[in-house]
Amino acid sequence: MAVIQALYDAADDDSATGGPDMARKIFPVVLAATEDGVRRFSDEQTAELIDQLIASRAQRPDGPGAPLA
Repeated sequence: MAVIQALYDAADDDSATGGPDMARKIFPVVLAATEDGVRRFSDEQTAELIDQLIASRAQRPDGPGAPLA
């Protein structure tokens, strides 16, 4: 989910970076690299993560907090 948060914030901060387009179902390509290899998230999986992000941003517009050490 951190990569989705970062892409969302980048699109918000930079007018040249497009964010997810929920109306036209245009999403970023998201891949996960693990010791088992690389897999691509489907558009449906990415859309679900973005839906969760948008719902959480309604409660906390600046995104999740991180503890300061």
